[in-house]
Amino acid sequence: MNSRYNEEVQKLFEFWCEIRPATAGEKASGYIISSFPEKFKDPEIITKIPDFAYPCNFTNDSLQLYSFVLTSSDSKWRFGFCRHDPRSGTAMVLITYLPWHDTFIRFMNVLGELKKSDGDEFQPFLSEAYNRGVPEPGASLKLFYNSGTNNFMFQRPSQFQLPSIPENHNLNLYYNFVDARNMISVFAAMLAERRIVFTSHRFDRLSSCVQAANAFLYPMVWQHIFIPILPMKMREILCAPMPFLIGVPEAVLKTMTRDELGEVVVLNCDNKTFDSPFDDVKSMPQELVSQLKKQLSNPSEHIGDRVSKIFLGILVQLIGGYRDAIKFTQGDKITWDRDTFIDSRAPSLRPFLRNMMELQIFQQFIEERLDMLNTGLGFSDEFELETLRHSEKTGRKGMHYKGFLKNVKDKFGFLQTNPAYKSAMESVKQGSRGVKSAYKDFKSKLRDRTPPNSSHQYGNHSQSHDGGHHSAPNSPQNKSNDTTPNLINLEANTSFELEDFDPLNKNAKPMPPPKTALVASSSQSLNRVPLPGLANPMYPYYTPQRQMPLKKPQNRTNDDDVELLRKYGLDQFSLVDDCNMGASGSSQSNGSMRNSSDRNNWTVFD
Repeated sequence: MNSRYNEEVQKLFEFWCEIRPATAGEKASGYIISSFPEKFKDPEIITKIPDFAYPCNFTNDSLQLYSFVLTSSDSKWRFGFCRHDPRSGTAMVLITYLPWHDTFIRFMNVLGELKKSDGDEFQPFLSEAYNRGVPEPGASLKLFYNSGTNNFMFQRPSQFQLPSIPENHNLNLYYNFVDARNMISVFAAMLAERRIVFTSHRFDRLSSCVQAANAFLYPMVWQHIFIPILPMKMREILCAPMPFLIGVPEAVLKTMTRDELGEVVVLNCDNKTFDSPFDDVKSMPQELVSQLKKQLSNPSEHIGDRVSKIFLGILVQLIGGYRDAIKFTQGDKITWDRDTFIDSRAPSLRPFLRNMMELQIFQQFIEERLDMLNTGLGFSDEFELETLRHSEKTGRKGMHYKGFLKNVKDKFGFLQTNPAYKSAMESVKQGSRGVKSAYKDFKSKLRDRTPPNSSHQYGNHSQSHDGGHHSAPNSPQNKSNDTTPNLINLEANTSFELEDFDPLNKNAKPMPPPKTALVASSSQSLNRVPLPGLANPMYPYYTPQRQMPLKKPQNRTNDDDVELLRKYGLDQFSLVDDCNMGASGSSQSNGSMRNSSDRNNWTVFD
């Protein structure tokens, strides 16, 4: 029950095609008349695309853009984006693993206009988009068309960014065509894992409402049948006895009887009606229902991600306390105890949570969080940050979570037994040996260049009266046999509070500077090693203030020694450990060696 999203995507899209509708007497829903690239030969995908492009009979009298979902054999989702233009009489479809709905809807409009206005430039533009690859987190990709006069920007969405109004296409339509009362009813039905049907006569409205409702489950992910647009040929799925979330075109739903559908929840997005044989809203904790109704009653406050945060806030109050049930024994995997979780919750929430723990969406959530902890990955997504804000607001910190942090403080044992941590430590040790060697080579070279009567002074050690030069007692050449210190050293008598070790606590005291926290990844580049549990590869845009990199000095000279310092990454600290150059020394070195006390004794390699 892992994530439904493919995390190793290499291309912006897999396949593009143009489809004409079937005529009278033809068996298929439609036929592909052109496609790109030609090497794409997945028969399952190619066969299904016409059914989703023309799911049923409809009136094609206005432009429609919508998305659908194809589930692969490994339970990963592929997203299809379809554009119907009544002026062309055909449909364009693009298949991708990337759930960038707003970006691809804009991209499909550019493709449609470009194909109509400049057919010769359409193929090169599409080919360039296919071959350029996926932009890195926080980066973008710009493509030019119309002979370079126009451009399209593929801006990679920020990870875990909540849908907002008016930027998010799906949420805009959901908010406009589904009132607050029905939003709450659908949310409650999803938390009960019901068989849920959305219906509308328009494909774009239907698909957007289904996907926006699904987004309100975050940080959980719907684990059952999920079909934003259901083709007529697949209507038998509506008789399935398991939970589903399906967008059914009105023409398809009319062919099904109530007896065939059974106990199903139906939301009509056209007339804003909700029909359910269950009272799931009444089963929810009523204080949370009242909170939802109050916060959704003021439309003037719903700009931005406010609506998304309202629903996220309910889930924070329901499952944000999962931290209190974390169990840790040194040398063993981190586990989670359901009884502890229930006991830590308010009495009014317990009956609902007991039922919720049986849901696959909740079990998947717990499994993923534990997996991130046990593999050394930190996490600071919007859910965790909102949980921290809620804890600070209510003044409540889970005692069991404090105990977990205490184990981290005392031993850091779960890191030492972690394969990811061991690998990182080995890299640190190897890189440190290389840096030490380079450091000693430089000191040796500098000593050879220094004349016997040089007036340089290092730290508090001055030159002897007989003109002989004395090295500082803590010079690296006197420590050649030292072993590399631990990456993190947490002393038993530390003055830090337990909350200071929470990577999400913005008020935490700065961590003590590590004795060796940097490694060389190659002879040309030196990179920081992410510390398991303190760095977060899943959320690259969140960096605690204490981990922000130091600024580089701006005005450097072209002195040979400084160039050598820069080559080995040693130009940001003094040449002798824990000592700064004296005033006379710095006045006679042409500014090439500067006092580094303002850098807090950190060693930084760029």
